[in-house]
Amino acid sequence: MSASYACRRRVAVALCALLLAGIGGCSGTSSGTAKLTLACSTQVSPGKPIAVTSPQPVQLTAHPFAALALPGGAWAVTSLTVAGSSGDSGQLALMAVHGATAHVVRRIILPARLGGAAGLALSYNGQLLLVAAGSATGVLSVPALESGHHPLVGILADGAAGQTEVAVSGDDKYAFVTDETSGELSTFNLALALRKGFRAHGVAAGVIPLAPGALGLAVAPDGNTVYVTTLGGYGDHGILWAIDAQRAEQGAGRSAVYAHAAAGCQPVRVAVAPSGKTIWVTALQSNALLGYAAAKHASPPVLRAVVHVGAEPVGLLLLSNGSTALVADSDRGLIPGTPASAEPRISVVSTVDALTGHPAVTGSLPAGQFPRDLGYDSSTGQVLVPNYISETVELLHAPASP
Repeated sequence: MSASYACRRRVAVALCALLLAGIGGCSGTSSGTAKLTLACSTQVSPGKPIAVTSPQPVQLTAHPFAALALPGGAWAVTSLTVAGSSGDSGQLALMAVHGATAHVVRRIILPARLGGAAGLALSYNGQLLLVAAGSATGVLSVPALESGHHPLVGILADGAAGQTEVAVSGDDKYAFVTDETSGELSTFNLALALRKGFRAHGVAAGVIPLAPGALGLAVAPDGNTVYVTTLGGYGDHGILWAIDAQRAEQGAGRSAVYAHAAAGCQPVRVAVAPSGKTIWVTALQSNALLGYAAAKHASPPVLRAVVHVGAEPVGLLLLSNGSTALVADSDRGLIPGTPASAEPRISVVSTVDALTGHPAVTGSLPAGQFPRDLGYDSSTGQVLVPNYISETVELLHAPASP
């Protein structure tokens, strides 16, 4: 565990203890889907364990943040943070996948100017891998990565700090990156960078100031809206932002934001259903998965569901055309009063039941310590689980849709 991570954990525990004591917005009361409350909560409902074959963990000797499958199902990659005396550094681990098992083939050391490697995204043509890494975002060639050649194509940087999650526009021309430390969304003209060089004028297309703790990031299927979550501090200060993608690409700044909505306590991830009609958010300090009707230019996202899951949910993955949500319960003991699980779990949620007000947690899957993100290989039907504290990646078969 890095010193910076340990520090954030101590601060989180201390501040949330004050909030739960009544100084801020935390509440120990429960909230079911019928109440649709965004209050902080200590209520948990991780779901009964689903019988699955025990996964074989891939040992990494570093902290994995995200994992995703490369096209074809033969390879997967995970981003790593390596703690050092002079600060965190970033690496990637390339894994060969064989059915339900995998092994590390090689490690790629990222440039020293980058920090710990965090969010990952593939271009839609499958040729580029983007990795957000603190001070900047690296762009790598997938064919070079797989073949063992030097994969770095270039670095996207604009001075924003704490680059954490990354997404690519549907036409592969732009990249969007959340800046956790500076509380912004960065937009880069990826097509221009590939054509004229990563330092060319206009590659850094613009920065949109939002609020402290910009983390979750997702692009709507039609490509018109970018959704971002911000923590805004401890307590019920979380916000879900709806941003006009085209205006962001044009460098419109804050005027690219066309709507926002309250998003509970510490919203950390966001995902858009394939239909584009529903937005899902994990709210760590609410111990909940939140469902919203998608924003329209005349109105903000509208809260439609609140589902309590396991303790301190982070990672989020939609499966089965959006009818199932997997929620990685980090269960790190950050929220005083939240019951600890016997072992970390991944909650399985029926989004259909959630939106109709019915009990929605259908079960849970095993995980290591602090499952931070969730990836999916559509060619094999397997879920990739990077366990940050356990320093492992596990492969699980995706559960059948309810």
